[in-house]
Amino acid sequence: MFRPRPETPLFHNLLIRQIVPILIIVGVVVGVLLIFSLEHQSMVVVGLTEGKTVSSELNAAVGQSRRDLIAITLLLFIVGGVGISAVVTYLHYANTKQNLEEVKGLARHILESIPTGVLTVSEDGVITAANPTAEAILERPAASLLGKHYDVVFGEGHPIQVLLAQILHHGGSMHSKEITFDSQNGEVRTIRISSVDLTGDNGKPAGMIFQLHDVTEWLALEKQVNEAQRLTALHTLSAGVAHELRNPLSALDLNLHLLEEELRETTDLSSRANDYFKVLNTELSRLSAILDNIMRYAQSRPSQFQEVNIQSLVSHVTQLLQHEAEDRNQHLQVSVPTNLPDVQGDETQIAQALINVVINALQAMSAGGVCRIIVQERERQERHWLEIAVHDTGQGIDPQSLVHIFDPFYTTKETGTGLGLAVAHRILQNHGGRIDVTALPGEGTSVTLSLPVCVNARAIPVEGA
Repeated sequence: MFRPRPETPLFHNLLIRQIVPILIIVGVVVGVLLIFSLEHQSMVVVGLTEGKTVSSELNAAVGQSRRDLIAITLLLFIVGGVGISAVVTYLHYANTKQNLEEVKGLARHILESIPTGVLTVSEDGVITAANPTAEAILERPAASLLGKHYDVVFGEGHPIQVLLAQILHHGGSMHSKEITFDSQNGEVRTIRISSVDLTGDNGKPAGMIFQLHDVTEWLALEKQVNEAQRLTALHTLSAGVAHELRNPLSALDLNLHLLEEELRETTDLSSRANDYFKVLNTELSRLSAILDNIMRYAQSRPSQFQEVNIQSLVSHVTQLLQHEAEDRNQHLQVSVPTNLPDVQGDETQIAQALINVVINALQAMSAGGVCRIIVQERERQERHWLEIAVHDTGQGIDPQSLVHIFDPFYTTKETGTGLGLAVAHRILQNHGGRIDVTALPGEGTSVTLSLPVCVNARAIPVEGA
């Protein structure tokens, strides 16, 4: 692809076509000079011996002189031919070397410019080439890749090592095989690998070429798009159902209060009747709270953002929920550093998301449990974030339930609506943030709300603080 195959016919070679004409010209010139020299010598001898008897010694000397002249001429011809051949060969070599360097440079630049990772492996498993994209995807410099066996580079059992071993041992091409592995910073990355056979100039197999694509962000975006499409209909349905149920629920609540007041004015209610009214009012309040959550979940993106001080917001939420924690004999512990930068968003909705998360934490713990709220600033993906982490000491969440934890109406609690974390997830998405949950059965749960810091709103230490 990058260099022509060598041509085998002899006279198609540029070097031979250049040397032969030069040698012919040199031979003609030397032959002409030799003829003139011999004729000149003959004329000199004739002139010297004109009218005289020529001795045998003179004839022998003249013959030897002619033979020496011919030998010297042939020697000069050979030396000249060799010299000319050497010069032409050197010039051809220099030109070929320059062309080869240009081709190698072009191939190198093409390989380095390809946005796809390219990795070549010989038949015996030695990595022979890797472009910068492959180095970035594999998180390994070229010095640790080139000339080393893939088993040594990746280690036994690594997903990439297993895949390379499978392909090299069984042969054949592979298209868009996805594998996941833990990157050096702890993130799970997904790469898509394709392979084709590599052949040498002799047409024989020389190894494999692997194309590497990091599709982690692409898959995350695809998942978000699919999730958005799936939830759009659910948002519309939820809003419609909540709106249609709000009116009859309000009528029920109003008429129940009117009935209760009228009965209290006309007669003394028994304790059983009071219990009935208490149950009815409690259930109507619960239905109203469910509809409020549905409306919050279906609410579109806030139209107006403002700068929100997270320190005061966390303090306000803690005060609201402190009494509920005390009623459950649980403890709230808060750690918020000073001089935090502000975030951009809707303060009421961010507070609602945090309230939902903290209430879930309190409900997941038994008496004596501790809920810790920790706020810190982090830099991730070249952006600054404020993270609000809520840790509880409850029973944790099993992996099967963890997958569906943000699905609307999904709950593992007997009295839950399954909308608390779904609403919080929706709010964080609307604010350009994210919500992450880590949990193990029996070891508690950690929920982290991440919000982007306002542009040019980094925290500045206050003098004397």
